[in-house]
Amino acid sequence: MTAGEVKQTVKSHRPAAVVGGVVGLILIVAWFGYDIAMTPARPEIARGNPAEVVAYIADARGLAKLSQIEQEQFLNQWKDYLLQPGHDEELRQCLETLPDAERKTFAEAIFRQAKRAFVDDAKRYAQQTTPEEKNKFIRDKLDQYASQAEFTKRVASGFKGNAPKSQDELQKWIIENTTAEERAVGEPYVEALKRVREMVKKEQRGAQAVTASTSGA
Repeated sequence: MTAGEVKQTVKSHRPAAVVGGVVGLILIVAWFGYDIAMTPARPEIARGNPAEVVAYIADARGLAKLSQIEQEQFLNQWKDYLLQPGHDEELRQCLETLPDAERKTFAEAIFRQAKRAFVDDAKRYAQQTTPEEKNKFIRDKLDQYASQAEFTKRVASGFKGNAPKSQDELQKWIIENTTAEERAVGEPYVEALKRVREMVKKEQRGAQAVTASTSGA
């Protein structure tokens, strides 16, 4: 094929290439438009509509599409809202009226978030280099988990079946539903939590005994 024939061939196929490029661009724009249209709006927690929050958390295009820090911020805001008097009752009524399939999807989304946060904590614990650092990390996390316990209880109250209903049950569920790699990191962390929790209880009993003896004197 001569140089002139090559040029003629390219010239004859150019319109088709342009059309193909335009069609591809239209399809890409259409897909992004569809994706945006199907993405649920982030609900305003203060509006007090638990159905919107539940739907947003359960939707794969909702909470899961946010960055990790944004997800944590959203759930923390919701936790603060639910801990206000009467708000957990709104959630309980919402979950009771949900079809089983939707309630299951919501529960799975909550557990995925809890699992990721717990595994991340376990990884950070493994990165602590000294016994003092490890001890402080665990004590800080015990305080954090204690503050989350009521939130876990209120959210789980609407679940059915054998879903975790407490922090301990949730941690057990997480370990049972992890990969071998995640368990290798998570199990030492769980054992450290148990060990330090017992130490804290002993310290508290000792402090109470000292207070009682001082008061009696």
